[in-house]
Amino acid sequence: MASECENKRKQRFTPKKAPMTRPRSSGPTQAAVAARAGVSVATVSKALRADPVISTPTRTAVLAAARELGYRTPITALPGTPADNATRPVTAVFDTVDTQYAAYVLRGLLEEAELDGVWLRVRHIGSSMDQLDQAHLRTWERSVLEVMPSSYGVVLVTTGVTSAMVEASGEQQIPLVAIDPATAVPEGTSSIGATNHRGGQQAVAHLLDLGHRRIGIITGPTGSIPANERVAGYRSALATAGIAPEPELVRTGRFDYDSGLVHGGHLLDLDAPPTAVIACCDAAAVGVIEAARRRGLRVPENLSVVGFDDTLTATVCSPRLTTVHQPLVDIGAEAMRTVIRLATSRGSRALSPIELATSLVVRDSTAPPLHP
Repeated sequence: MASECENKRKQRFTPKKAPMTRPRSSGPTQAAVAARAGVSVATVSKALRADPVISTPTRTAVLAAARELGYRTPITALPGTPADNATRPVTAVFDTVDTQYAAYVLRGLLEEAELDGVWLRVRHIGSSMDQLDQAHLRTWERSVLEVMPSSYGVVLVTTGVTSAMVEASGEQQIPLVAIDPATAVPEGTSSIGATNHRGGQQAVAHLLDLGHRRIGIITGPTGSIPANERVAGYRSALATAGIAPEPELVRTGRFDYDSGLVHGGHLLDLDAPPTAVIACCDAAAVGVIEAARRRGLRVPENLSVVGFDDTLTATVCSPRLTTVHQPLVDIGAEAMRTVIRLATSRGSRALSPIELATSLVVRDSTAPPLHP
């Protein structure tokens, strides 16, 4: 009896052999991506690490195929990349994340990071660069230098770039890329932005074609490179048309709604107000529209308004905003590709400035002036 009980106990507690299962799939391979895109495996490898020898159309096709198949490249697989970089993120430093501009750029960074299997860490200063004094700037500089050693690369978004950052980047071989830098960048910095000068020209050309001759502009902060380039484009387009830019029509503001509201009001209160106003961003343009409304003016009947960026704001405000489109998502993605390109190349040398094309999007906020 005892023997029978012992046998039953053994049967109860003896683990059963696990059923045989098929090996788990390791996921799509580069060969599968190559077959889908109609290119060689070598081309896929180069495209995934943003090698500049691969043309943009070919890389776009490879990335599309990779997304369709769910392919992801672990960072440790990239040539020249040490294994410990698998847990080292690319750090993106924003002056503020409270704008649609920041959201679009962040989306581009995230999408490209996901595709390339890179971790993305986000830091932000918490206020716009034009609102920071020197003490805050020094504190911010130290914070960037502190995160650099633990980063695979650093992307600075609309912030300043200091010589100390560039020196640290070179010494530690940590790539440094600046998107729309707030100040002139020291030598050795890779920068990415839109064709801001051309964008300023496009906005003015559109208004001139409508018959406007007295055109105001609300710029960004004085030291902002993108803002200065847009003003330069504004002046250039007026000069080409034989119109001398008037100082009273140029207002230095910030990239926000309140700036458009205040400076738009100043322009409209002039003895000879402009018939059209170009704002440094879409939010500022909406501020100008509100300034006009408070003065009993209608847009575009009494005042034409042009924004810059082409964010969601441009399509949901009333009237819908004519604006200069800059490819913010693409700019973020290109910044991530540039970081990877620099990190996986010997020497991590800075690349020439990269500018993505702007285009004018005409909607409902512009029309011929009532009295040309």
